[in-house]
Amino acid sequence: MVVGVCTHLGCVPNERRGLQSDGIDGGWLCACHGSVYDGSGRIIKGPAPKNLEVPSYQFMNNNKTLRIG
Repeated sequence: MVVGVCTHLGCVPNERRGLQSDGIDGGWLCACHGSVYDGSGRIIKGPAPKNLEVPSYQFMNNNKTLRIG
């Protein structure tokens, strides 16, 4: 899970399901400025300086519940 805010200018990237581009199947595309992220939110190309943010999380109840944020 990643936070859906582009690290370039704060746009909202769109999920790329089944769309193969640059050898990457799936991931995220910020159409505003062309940043491309893989399915894990790592920056592949474009002006974005960093990967998509992974929110803080915590496992609870004997690892049966995941708390995000």
